[in-house]
Amino acid sequence: MGGMAPPPDAHENSAHGTVSGQLVQAKDIHGDVTINVSSVPAAPASDVSLDPPRLATAVRGRDDLLTVLGDAMRAGAAVPHVLTGPGGFGKTTVAAALAERARSDGWTVFWIRPGSVTASMLEAAVEVGGSREEAERLRGTRHQAARWVWRHLDEAPRPWLLVIDNADRPEELDPDNRVGDQLGWMRASPGGFVLVTSRIDDPALWAPAEVHRVGELDARSATRALADHAGLPSLPGADVLAERLGGVPLALHLAGRILATHRVLFPDSNALLDRLASGIESLDDLAAPFVVGTDADRKLLSGVWELSLRLVAERDAYAAPLLRLLAVLGPEGKDIPLRRLPISELREGPFDGMDEAATARAVNALVVHGLVSVTTHQNETSLRLHPLVSETVRTALTEDDVPLLDEAEHLLEWQRDRDLDMESAALFMITMSRIRLHSQDKRSIGNSALKLIGAIEQVHLQALRTLVSVARTLLRLGSTSEAEEVLIGCVDAGTKSFGAHDATVMSARHFLAESRLYQDRLDDAEEAFRAVHADRARVFGGEHPDTLDSLYQLGLTALRRERWDEATEILGSVREKRARTSDEEDPLALLAAQNMAYVTMRRGDPAAAEPEFRHVHTTRKRDLGPDHHMTADAAYYVALARLEMGDAENALTWFTEVLRVWNAQLSQDHPQVAMVERSIAEAERAVARRPEAP
Repeated sequence: MGGMAPPPDAHENSAHGTVSGQLVQAKDIHGDVTINVSSVPAAPASDVSLDPPRLATAVRGRDDLLTVLGDAMRAGAAVPHVLTGPGGFGKTTVAAALAERARSDGWTVFWIRPGSVTASMLEAAVEVGGSREEAERLRGTRHQAARWVWRHLDEAPRPWLLVIDNADRPEELDPDNRVGDQLGWMRASPGGFVLVTSRIDDPALWAPAEVHRVGELDARSATRALADHAGLPSLPGADVLAERLGGVPLALHLAGRILATHRVLFPDSNALLDRLASGIESLDDLAAPFVVGTDADRKLLSGVWELSLRLVAERDAYAAPLLRLLAVLGPEGKDIPLRRLPISELREGPFDGMDEAATARAVNALVVHGLVSVTTHQNETSLRLHPLVSETVRTALTEDDVPLLDEAEHLLEWQRDRDLDMESAALFMITMSRIRLHSQDKRSIGNSALKLIGAIEQVHLQALRTLVSVARTLLRLGSTSEAEEVLIGCVDAGTKSFGAHDATVMSARHFLAESRLYQDRLDDAEEAFRAVHADRARVFGGEHPDTLDSLYQLGLTALRRERWDEATEILGSVREKRARTSDEEDPLALLAAQNMAYVTMRRGDPAAAEPEFRHVHTTRKRDLGPDHHMTADAAYYVALARLEMGDAENALTWFTEVLRVWNAQLSQDHPQVAMVERSIAEAERAVARRPEAP
């Protein structure tokens, strides 16, 4: 018989594929085989750093906060403490300063960074006496690991400070519970003091932890901090530069580093301030070469706000576009009343589908991330951005954001002349943004009105329209000279690009004539109004609202010259035509009626004028509200008529209400405010002269 064939592949002695653990290969083995397998070696310990950052300069403006934290740390806090505030405002610096104090007092300091919380906490427990083998065994068991870590920290042989820095995603501290419940990595402990830093300013999330909000530095501290970072005992002009940077610690740090590094380019603060006139992005451009490390995005202004936007976008889809809209509507720290953000007007583009609940969630997301603050004045709720936040956000706008600029301008037109100061600033920023987005050099425009005017010819007509609206609002605010300067540039640039009979150019010409009327340059104003009225009549027709607006201004010029018959004829024509094509309560018809009544009063019949003034006031109060500056304008003439009629006490009541509204809406240095103050003084003298009743 032949020999037995071997089993298939009996002598194949190769291994294929991934091998885990130990592999034993044998060939032609006879007899017993014993294999002794060693235990699986422990995974190498995570390479985490528990060392706090070291401070390069003194900490300015935080003495009171550090005293509170130091006292709580030494007394043994019953709850963790949390530092909240926007990125770049110095939370980490405060924590690092506390860490230096703790170390000097003999405390152990543990610094936990985002992305490695579990590994760092396990390492901290090992540092105070825990077994490394146990730590590695528990690494994948979150709840057991947390109990094990805190047991060792509670029983540590000497006191410790544990800082959990940049906890901007609180779920990293406990994905299953509210972080304030203290079931995860943030807990109070008898063994030491726990301090957390986070952008999330939500006391309900952290409670019962004690929350401290870290804001911008006061003027004195900001100036000293800037000099510290520049490495100079004193820095001329530092106060002005610090104000430009809004007291934001990160911006002060970057500016100081720039001044220290580039002393040839920037021998003093004023030189850097001049560079920043072209835009805050210059700060990042100059500082970028010496900002390095894995967390570089937290070390530049643009990176700080981009990170904030990413964080807020993770929680709410509407929050990021809403922040960009607010950055346009509220530059320079201007308050944006919530009524300027109606749901009915915010359902286009990035806000499609947003209802009241979604709006509330988006606003709340921005507030808790420290990007927006809520203010209340005279029972009205408004939103406010820090000037540096809004400027940095606007700098990041791209051509994809042009519809957002359109939306912002639509909102401003929707309640035009209701908040003149806010509208003026917002319209200017919309113009700047439009020009920058359509300019070849995206960063050469800056914040100068003259530079904006010079760039008008490079962009589409919409930018010119917006800048004319800026000038119109400046006129309403009483900034006549500034408005005239802007309008001269608009007329020149617009005429070259679009022709003298373009509708926007004719609007600029009209408002330029208004600026001269307000300066009592009556000859110049009358000539300009006649020219623009003739051009508008030829282009639009005699009854077009714009044509009649120029005709109305001719009537007003005649009134200023005390040509009463001419003024009455012109104003009567405007009123009749607007009443016929619109209605008698049309705003221009009301203006004409009010000034016709003024002519009647100046001709010696205030009793006949007063009912007309009251009619205008009643209509405006109904349509515009009691606090609108034009409602107060009508009230002023009611008061003036009462004063002329000898009713000084009643007049004084009306004048006082006018002053309240104009102070709030027009500012205290507006010419109309001075006018009503003079009228109040006259009414008070009349009341004082009145003989007392027997």
